Amino acid sequence: MHCCMYSFSCGGDISAENSSIAMHDIDDTTDFVDIPDHFIDIPPMSYPLVITFQKFLMMLDGSIGNSYFDKFHDVRELSHGKTGILRSSALQALIRMKEVNYDHFNSFYWSHFNSQLTKKLDPSTVFTEIISHIKGGFQTGEARDGKLSREEYVSLSEGRVSNLSRERRCIIYDIFLDYEKKKLVNGEFDLADLVIDLHHRLREGSYEGEEMDFVYIDEVQDLTMRQIALFKYICRNFDEGFVFSGDTAQTIARGIDFRFQDIRSLFYKEFILEIKSDGNDRAKDKGQQRISDIFHLNQNFRTHAGVLKLAQSVIDLLYRFFPLSIDVLSPETSLIYGEVPVLLESGNDENAIITIFGNSGNIGGNMVVGFGAEQVILVRDDCARKEISDHIGKQALVLTIVECKGLEFQDVLLYNFFGTSPLKNQWRVVYDYMKEQNLLDNTAPRSFPSFDKAKHNILCSELKQLYVAITRTRQRLWICENIEEFSRPIFDYWKKLRLVQVRKLDDSLAQAMQDASSKEEWSLRGIKLFNEGNFEMATMCFERAGDTYREKWAKAAGLRAAADRMRGSNSEMSRIVLMEAAEIYETIGRAELAASCFIELEEFQRAGMIYLEKCGDSKLEDAGDCFSLAGCWSLAADVYARGNYVSKCLSVCTNGKLFDMGLQFIQYWKQNATPAVGMAKRSQELNEIEQEFLEKCALHYHKLKDKRTMLKFVTAFNSMDSKRTFLRTWDYLDELMSLEEESGNFMEAATIARLKGDLILEADMLGKAGHFKDASRLILLFILSNSLWAAGSKGWPLKKFSQKEELLTKAKMVTENKSDVLFESVCMEASILSNQESNLFQMEQHLSASRRIKNLRAEIFSARKILDVHLQSEPSKYEWEQEVVSDMMKHAEDTITWNRCSVETLNYFWSLWKENIVKIFKYLRSLETQQGNEYISYGEFCLDYLGVRKRENNQNTNYQLLNPDAYWLKGIDDRSLQRNGNLLSMNFRHFVSAARSYWSSEVLFVGMEVLESLEALLKLSIRNSFTLFCQGMAFLHIFKVTKFLMESEFLDQKYHSRELHMFLASSTEDFFDNVFPLDWRKTMANNMIAVRGTDLSNNVLKEILIENINRKDKLTYGQIGRVVKLVFVSGKLTEELYAMIIKRFHVNPPWKAFIDKLKEITGSGFGQVSLVFNLQKALEDTYNANWRKELDYVSPHCFVYLVECLLFLGSTCQGYFFTTKSSLVEMIICQDWNVNSSICPVFDVDVSSGGFHDFIAHFIEQFLLNKQETLEWLKKSGITSRDYYHPLLVLRLVIMLCLVCVNTGKHFGLLYDLLGSCDICLQLPLAFYNTLWGRGNHNFVNVLAEALGTVENSLVIVSLRNNCPQFICPDAIIINMKVIQCREDVLRLLFPKNVKNAQGQVGSVKLETTSCRGSLSADSSDIGKTALHTSCSDLVGMVDQSLEIGNENEDGDLQKSYGNFWETFDALRSGEDGKYENAAKFTSYAPQIKVVLKYFLFGLSVAGYAYNWFCLLFQLKVEISIRVIEAAMTRLDHQNLCDNECGILFADANSMLDELKQLSIALDASDQELENNNSTLGELFQRLWERRPRLQPFLNCMFFHSDVSTRDKACKASVASGTQSNSSKEEENEDEAPKASVSSKEEENEDKTRKASVASGTQSNSSEEEEISQEW
Repeated sequence: MHCCMYSFSCGGDISAENSSIAMHDIDDTTDFVDIPDHFIDIPPMSYPLVITFQKFLMMLDGSIGNSYFDKFHDVRELSHGKTGILRSSALQALIRMKEVNYDHFNSFYWSHFNSQLTKKLDPSTVFTEIISHIKGGFQTGEARDGKLSREEYVSLSEGRVSNLSRERRCIIYDIFLDYEKKKLVNGEFDLADLVIDLHHRLREGSYEGEEMDFVYIDEVQDLTMRQIALFKYICRNFDEGFVFSGDTAQTIARGIDFRFQDIRSLFYKEFILEIKSDGNDRAKDKGQQRISDIFHLNQNFRTHAGVLKLAQSVIDLLYRFFPLSIDVLSPETSLIYGEVPVLLESGNDENAIITIFGNSGNIGGNMVVGFGAEQVILVRDDCARKEISDHIGKQALVLTIVECKGLEFQDVLLYNFFGTSPLKNQWRVVYDYMKEQNLLDNTAPRSFPSFDKAKHNILCSELKQLYVAITRTRQRLWICENIEEFSRPIFDYWKKLRLVQVRKLDDSLAQAMQDASSKEEWSLRGIKLFNEGNFEMATMCFERAGDTYREKWAKAAGLRAAADRMRGSNSEMSRIVLMEAAEIYETIGRAELAASCFIELEEFQRAGMIYLEKCGDSKLEDAGDCFSLAGCWSLAADVYARGNYVSKCLSVCTNGKLFDMGLQFIQYWKQNATPAVGMAKRSQELNEIEQEFLEKCALHYHKLKDKRTMLKFVTAFNSMDSKRTFLRTWDYLDELMSLEEESGNFMEAATIARLKGDLILEADMLGKAGHFKDASRLILLFILSNSLWAAGSKGWPLKKFSQKEELLTKAKMVTENKSDVLFESVCMEASILSNQESNLFQMEQHLSASRRIKNLRAEIFSARKILDVHLQSEPSKYEWEQEVVSDMMKHAEDTITWNRCSVETLNYFWSLWKENIVKIFKYLRSLETQQGNEYISYGEFCLDYLGVRKRENNQNTNYQLLNPDAYWLKGIDDRSLQRNGNLLSMNFRHFVSAARSYWSSEVLFVGMEVLESLEALLKLSIRNSFTLFCQGMAFLHIFKVTKFLMESEFLDQKYHSRELHMFLASSTEDFFDNVFPLDWRKTMANNMIAVRGTDLSNNVLKEILIENINRKDKLTYGQIGRVVKLVFVSGKLTEELYAMIIKRFHVNPPWKAFIDKLKEITGSGFGQVSLVFNLQKALEDTYNANWRKELDYVSPHCFVYLVECLLFLGSTCQGYFFTTKSSLVEMIICQDWNVNSSICPVFDVDVSSGGFHDFIAHFIEQFLLNKQETLEWLKKSGITSRDYYHPLLVLRLVIMLCLVCVNTGKHFGLLYDLLGSCDICLQLPLAFYNTLWGRGNHNFVNVLAEALGTVENSLVIVSLRNNCPQFICPDAIIINMKVIQCREDVLRLLFPKNVKNAQGQVGSVKLETTSCRGSLSADSSDIGKTALHTSCSDLVGMVDQSLEIGNENEDGDLQKSYGNFWETFDALRSGEDGKYENAAKFTSYAPQIKVVLKYFLFGLSVAGYAYNWFCLLFQLKVEISIRVIEAAMTRLDHQNLCDNECGILFADANSMLDELKQLSIALDASDQELENNNSTLGELFQRLWERRPRLQPFLNCMFFHSDVSTRDKACKASVASGTQSNSSKEEENEDEAPKASVSSKEEENEDKTRKASVASGTQSNSSEEEEISQEW
């Protein structure tokens, strides 16, 4: 078990009898020569360790990493960073010179402080306060910097410690601050600084030394609390491992204030509590720990009882006046007999010293006259000592009380202690204590001061010094005073206690007091005094002992100590004295001490020579240190080399630039290394030292720019890694590159190429290293960067540059024959990056391949290229889908494969590209949030695209720019860029900002281009009258793109805000009109139903709704109507949206009540009478408003829609009801439908007699009969094409009235009144009117179902209950809602074919044409020239089949109308010449002509569309024509007719069709306009009549013949007739002759044929139809 003992009194515990006591000079370390300056691996023979506290601090400093003394430059240079080893003598001398002890503080610092601060303080008190309290007290352990703050120090209890007032402590703290500043400037330290640093490092780090089991500390009262606390780090045996020994009454050392009770508190707080908080296992094992008691050694074996009692009387005074300054202990006892202490009184007023020593002389033999070696005169201070020494010379030892501490003598003369006391007459306070103890008598003074702590604070120190002085004697104690006044109080105190005797000093007593000593005794006393540092008295002792050697030694030590004291105050004298001391040391052979003196004199070379020449090999390191300090580099290196101090040797070689010399030493050591234990470690150390030296050499020549010499040392480095580090650090990349390539380190060479920013070179190295994938990637990155960001380029699209194709080839060659997948990927990317032309098919192949091999970069580029092709294509080149596409990816692939573009593919590839860019934005955001990144691949694409390479260095990430002048960096502040040679980089924040800005502008730019393309496509679809589906999808795509651009969190829309708002407004407004046209047939198509069911459509409608209710002004009737309509069509609304509507509807209570009720029943289905009632009231309120005064009134279209909703909602309150196919589709599309909901879950009241039917009937009557008001309403609503809107509104209202009739059994009279009105019947479709009007004697439900069939809006009978009546109606659709599970079930019943999903997932029909309406706008001449692919007989067959598949009634109407057609033209002819001149006849026949024209136009449209559809690959869009042509196709016969004949015929047919359209428009005019346009109408009729010979046979065949051969003959006849007519005209033009006409015979035959045809057609009509015809 190891034991560590500490002795803090120099010399240790050595008996006085030992004549071989060693002498210890000021910095003598001979006793510790075998003990290192650390606690690591201490030799076992060194235990038990007996060391001084100074040595303990040095060892602790060496056991915790870097030394405290490394902060001093000269010390650090001399130690070369090696801590924990045995420090050389030279190094210790340097450290000692930097320490501030009390003598240095007093001699140097004190005089430099502000005199106003120091005038009332003594340096001892101030130094004590600084060391023991401010920097070393108990409380400083809690301070961060180990020092008390001013407030903490001033607030210390004044009951103990230094007994200073708050004001004095403030002054002391000011001095302390000044002292710390001066000490820092001087580069010095005090012991408290070292202790504070040790505590800090031990707390932050870990103690690496051996742990002690036992620690004994002697003279503990000489240590501060923070010094004592250090022992806890080396010994954790807190139960029994510590022994503290000392006497608190002897705490008179300067800088120390101590008592044992403080140790107990310290031990508990910093030893016991700390080990508990650490959870030490030993503490747990031993359970509850406690602090041992203080053991008082009250048995004294040194002195007798008389002296002890006298000393106890002083302790009693301390107990009384300063109880906290001393531990309370029991009195000491002794069994030794001795003389009672004596108070000497001089009888003749002569100085007592003169009386004692005045007649002294030699007394025989070797004895010396005067006091002997075991006798001493104790005085207060140096002044008193000098005064006495001047009187007695060398007759006695004279010491101060502080100097004698730790010593003991046989006899002690305490001289004039009270007379020199700063208390002077304040000693009278002792009487105050005597009074308390009843020790006063009549002889005592009547007045004396009471104790005042502030006034008498110095009394504590005085009493402790008195105690020390008394206890220095073993036998006799004499106390002598020159001034009785000051000493009388304490003498009276002792006398009263009978502790002293009073003797009169005379010659006899003086003679008795003297005790002669031998030379040996004087020599022994001299050694003791020498070891205590009292060199002056030691010199006298050695002189009286006749010991010349020790006398000179002591004299030299005294001179050295004196020089040390004078160092601050008188540096010149200090040097002289120190030089004398050095010379004395050298003369007596104390070479090491002499060298130390020369070191202090900074004569390092002389000191080094002494070490080298006189101290042997053991001091070679000291010699080298001195030569190093002297700058004798070569000599120092040689000395270090001799001693094998490798590190120091090479260090001085470096400092002295002796590089070649150092290298020679290294080579020598390597060559002469002998195998031994630890050789591997030795070799490693040599390698490290060698490497460090070589690096310094190389660095030196680097600074000199001597590259050649530098490389010589670099190549000598021990490892390749060290070569790389050095060359890379100093940017010798080319040299390192060559070195790596020569060594075959291609990967390292690639790394260097990257540092240089040379991508192609890096790729070459990677290729040589076998990393073909990375090599090809770098080449492609270089190509991409230069294609996008070369000078003058703003990014996409890819540009050409020199060597681009060559580099693309190189990239492919790198991966050729390496990996099929890799090679394919590289070839694909190379093809994409190439500027060679490619079509959509090739681009699609690249896209598919990139997805298959998961090449994101190729995928994004391919998508962008395809998108660019779309954006650059003319709108007329686009295909238009006729169904909502379900599988968009497959559709896009199929379309692009055929090198075609469509609106859907444009939207798809925009979305594909945009979604990838959004993920780039998310990657950039993840860089800022430092969160887990799932978009790494998109980040890599972003870096590649922008030409940036990410570099991570330690914890810093930089982004290296391949093209510093790239356009995307425009506007970046140059200060945000970091330059490293030719490379520029930026940190991640600047990169994220710049990248986000670029991608934002890029997405907005592309998005605006997409919007412009969509707008152009939309205009094309409107201009060419494409289907509503085509137009609606264009609107939806515009809305979707615009919403993304406006609402994306990643985009900065400030530069495009106005344009985007315009796009959004137009898309929403026009889409609303598109989805809700007046003609329901346009919305009954499967594709329109699918559109209505999409989420995008709902979003648009809700956007329109929100836009209407968010307006700041008061809502108008028009806005309210639109909002309510949108509420119906938008499906289920959110609570928030309902709340917004209700809040805005407060201006219109009826509508607010309706919305409240609708919100209340949301989700419970229809059939709520209260809802119907509220809707009726709201509609009545709106209808009854003075719409002429309203700025924005509800449009007729909107109002009719809401009335239809009212009818439907009211009808659902019945057990069954009748509705139309369009109404049912509208309502189920608008509502959220699932298996748990139905149209009518509740029936709250019976509504069979509900008033809403009457309101609807009344509204219809008013609307239809008040035509003028209706037209004004239409005009106010902004409807200009009244001829289109009004007939449709009439039809919808008549159908609605029919439903009212059939659901209620009422209002039939109103219905037939309206049907009997000429104005109304002319607005209705003829077939619808004829069926409804002519079947009056049939079942009305069947009649209505048949009539609705003619307008393609079937009657639907909805059964809501199980016990509903059964209907037999072939033309109606019957739906039992009890068996319906979902919306799709209803749609399947309504649309038996091609209905897949009402949510918009209806399969698409692929068209083979470029533009669905492109050919329909061509004139007749174009058609005649191009449409040459189908025979006339085929076309007639198509029309015939179309007519047959229709219902019989419609077929008959067409035949009848055609039969009357030519008769009408005959009746209008005037005169024999057949001219059309009578305008009045035009006017009278106008209604009949319009009806006939309507059906004739229909017939010609069928034929014309059929031909175009056949020729232009299925692009017909007119619904009725499609139905007829489909029927015609099924009956088409194979006929042989030349294509040329067919083309001529249809050119005439199309020309006639245009003329009929013009005629129809002209006849719609007013009577006055007809009269004014008489000549125009005549010309139209004339041209139409002239076409009769060529077209009549074909038309007769189309409408009346069923035999194919007959049709064929008629077609050929028509062609022949037309050819002949044309030929005649050509001849007439050539001969300038009159025009030829058809012969009268031919005309008669044609008339007969026409009449027969008419007769044939009319015979099939029933009598009922004839009556209706007569009415017409």
